[in-house]
Amino acid sequence: MSDFIIGTSNYNTIDAICKLALKESEMIGIIGFPGAGKTTGLETFTENNSNVYYVKATKSMNAKQFYNCILNEMGIEGNNLGKSLYDLINNIAYRLNYNKLRKLIIIDEAGKFKPAFLEYLHELRDKTTDTTGIVIAGPQYFRDNLVKWKDRGVVGIPEFYRRVNYWEQLSPPTIEETRAFCHQFKIKDPKVIASIHERCQNFSEIIQAIKIHLKKLEKLN
Repeated sequence: MSDFIIGTSNYNTIDAICKLALKESEMIGIIGFPGAGKTTGLETFTENNSNVYYVKATKSMNAKQFYNCILNEMGIEGNNLGKSLYDLINNIAYRLNYNKLRKLIIIDEAGKFKPAFLEYLHELRDKTTDTTGIVIAGPQYFRDNLVKWKDRGVVGIPEFYRRVNYWEQLSPPTIEETRAFCHQFKIKDPKVIASIHERCQNFSEIIQAIKIHLKKLEKLN
């Protein structure tokens, strides 16, 4: 069911942002509420395009593990955790700069990043500006935290923030999108569609509401 998130305005926005970052080697931030379709859009773009490397940050991941994951996504398999962080970043930069083909690194769940992580990303960004775009995606509090740290003068954050070329804010579902989702599953009753739209704040909730409605119909039949 989640596949039907493809075709929403958020999906199209994510696709356009990734294409721009890839083509122009820009660093762009995507901000969206949980269930906005960030991960689906980003993973689909990665699958459909070459030289695009997708990494999802996790709370338990340290910096070496994160950059080792990028190397793995680039096809450099194995455990490079014995190397220094400096060597890991330089190894990634070397491979990205080896030729002039445009590349893109997509970082999902960037809200997990602490200031030090962003300093390391700043370092990678500066080494690859001619060949590689970066898309960083996270919830609203990711950008809010960045602004807070920037205003406080947290070391490295003002410099990192200036390197983000653009921020894109994703939108909640429109009634037209809710209706389109419902129509995919033969739900045509305007009252049912309106009810689903009113109580659902994101696409994940719409999908769940459709599932519940279909199960109720099955029991009635």
